[in-house]
Amino acid sequence: MMEQSYTGEMRPLDAKEWAAITLTAAANGEIAAASYECADDPLLRECCAALCGVLAEKPIRDVMQMNNNAVYYNMESDLPRDRLYLASIAVQAAKKAALDYLKKNEIPYDGEGLCDCLK
Repeated sequence: MMEQSYTGEMRPLDAKEWAAITLTAAANGEIAAASYECADDPLLRECCAALCGVLAEKPIRDVMQMNNNAVYYNMESDLPRDRLYLASIAVQAAKKAALDYLKKNEIPYDGEGLCDCLK
């Protein structure tokens, strides 16, 4: 199997912030590369960049177990409490990309680790 890319996008209805995470899967099911696009917000960009850095060479299934801590503890600057939702936007976008991978490759998944918005 050649490397293939899977993209997940998170656009909360009540927020102007959005993020799209693209995971490139290697033949062994690990993440060969991760990239992002997002709204023009410096903190959201940093959240997405921190998450993409953490994702490299991890099995795609591991993405489903990630939470905001994967972003928060890998950022260079502090994420203010009132902006913690930005980390969630990035993580949920990555989970959507991983879910796309699992579905397209017919890999069963029980839904553990998903927020209700992705089920």
